[in-house]
Amino acid sequence: MSALTLRFSTQSQTDIRRMTQELSDLQRQVASGSKADDLRGLGSAAGRVISAQGLRAAADSRASTVNQLDARVGGQAAALSQAASSAEQLAQSIREAVSASDGRAISTELNLAFSGAVSALNETWNGQPLFAGEHLGGPPVKVSTLQELQAATTPDDIFDEGARHQVVDLGAGTPITIANKASELSAALFETMRGLQGMVDAAGGEIGAPITAAQRDQLLAIAGQLTDEARGFTNAEGRAGQLQTRFAAERVRLQDRSNLLLKEIGEQTDADLAEVSIRLNSLLVQYEASAKTFADLSKLTLLNYL
Repeated sequence: MSALTLRFSTQSQTDIRRMTQELSDLQRQVASGSKADDLRGLGSAAGRVISAQGLRAAADSRASTVNQLDARVGGQAAALSQAASSAEQLAQSIREAVSASDGRAISTELNLAFSGAVSALNETWNGQPLFAGEHLGGPPVKVSTLQELQAATTPDDIFDEGARHQVVDLGAGTPITIANKASELSAALFETMRGLQGMVDAAGGEIGAPITAAQRDQLLAIAGQLTDEARGFTNAEGRAGQLQTRFAAERVRLQDRSNLLLKEIGEQTDADLAEVSIRLNSLLVQYEASAKTFADLSKLTLLNYL
């Protein structure tokens, strides 16, 4: 009887010790929501978790890059809109001057349009010029006045930009050009403005009133050129809008991928709280039964038997 009691007592102690450890682990899962404290506790699933975490980090990093590019292209579109507006406003002012046969305001409008175009083309984003290609130094348009534009003899006197466009690869293996360079966008516009300034200079610094027939024909031709050049900026703005649409689609795709990987990681690492709760309650019942058995066996002595 004593040997049997000892055996049952030892077994009860072993069961209680085991259940205490299991209860502790289940309570930890309830508190943390995780199956294990670290990757080692996940066993064979650790490799899959590490791989999924790496893929998710890469997707999130690319999504962050896409968000930044989207903001940049938004600023780019606004700058192109400003340049288009400057050219079109000058064209409209010239037509109104011809209609009124009074060209005295043309010089002022020309200076305003030139300043607006230069400001737009020298726009930056996070300190980086938008239309300078890979060049990361100063603004791409070096001239700041019409007099400097008149004095320029080569494109290098006007523009300071990289030899190549700035491109980005979203991971599809096809580099995307973010924006055209300032010289590509504005060379024709600046040449038209140079011609108009030459016309103003030839008239003694101001096109007077009334406007002569020769001046009228020349001004209307310049207005037509300015409208065409404004349309070029508008087309570039439209391409920027297409990039934003593409970035938005890529952002959704990357977010979906990140969410799918997060779900995969959760399936491997997150505790099933409903299942843990059931196991916890069941184990508590077993623990109480084993504890009672151990307590009862501990009270047995030879006196009780006698």
